[in-house]
Amino acid sequence: MLLDLKMQKLNGFEVLDKIKKAGISLPPTIIITGQLPKYIGQLKDYGIDEQDVVTKPFNFEAMEQCINRKLGSQIVSAEVGSEYEDVIYKKNRCRLGFVEDEEDVLEHFSEFFKERKYNVLCFNNGTKAFESLKKEKVDILFVDIKLPGMQGDCLMEELSKLPAPPFMIPVSADPMADGMLDRLKAIGCKHFIAKPFDIVELIELVKTIALEKKLLG
Repeated sequence: MLLDLKMQKLNGFEVLDKIKKAGISLPPTIIITGQLPKYIGQLKDYGIDEQDVVTKPFNFEAMEQCINRKLGSQIVSAEVGSEYEDVIYKKNRCRLGFVEDEEDVLEHFSEFFKERKYNVLCFNNGTKAFESLKKEKVDILFVDIKLPGMQGDCLMEELSKLPAPPFMIPVSADPMADGMLDRLKAIGCKHFIAKPFDIVELIELVKTIALEKKLLG
C-alpha cells in the first residue's frame, strides 16, 4: 500500500487508525510525505520504519527500490525459512496463467511465482490467450478485464465452455458492473481481485487454491 500522509478527505494517519480499529493486519506499506522528521515518531507507533518512507519530491527509481525492498522483506519473513513452505513448494504441480496487458505486471507475476516453482504462462492479449489455452491446460488463471483483442470477461466465458476449464480469477482496476459480476459468478468465478493488489495476499490465495486441488506438497 502506498499511502500519502496529506490527503483531502482522510489524512494518512486517519487511514492507519481505521485499519487498526477494524482489526485488519496492515499490508506492506510505504509512506509518502514531505515532512519526514515531523512524523517519524508517529509512524513508528504503527510499525513503520524510516526506510519505508519516501519523501517528496521523489524520483520513480527511488520509489521502485523502496517497493522492491518492502515486498521482498515481507515475503521473506512470511515464507523463507519455513520448513512447511519449503516442502509444499518442492512438489509443485500447479500451472498458473496470467492474462494482463501491462508487461511490467506480467514480469512481476512470473518472477514471484516461478520462485515458488509454479509453472507460469503469461499472455498480453485476450485473443492470443484464448487460442493458446484451448490447447495448453492451466490450473489457475488470472484474467484482467480490460485487454487488447478479446476482453477478459468474454475470454473467461469462452474458456468456461472447455471440457476442463481453469479456476479463473478476474482482475480489474475499476468496479465491475453488476451484470458482469453475475455473468462471471455464473461460470464459477469465486474470487475477484482489485488493482492495485497485494502480491503477498495473491501468493497466499494461489497457495490455498493449489492446496485444495492437491497440486502442492
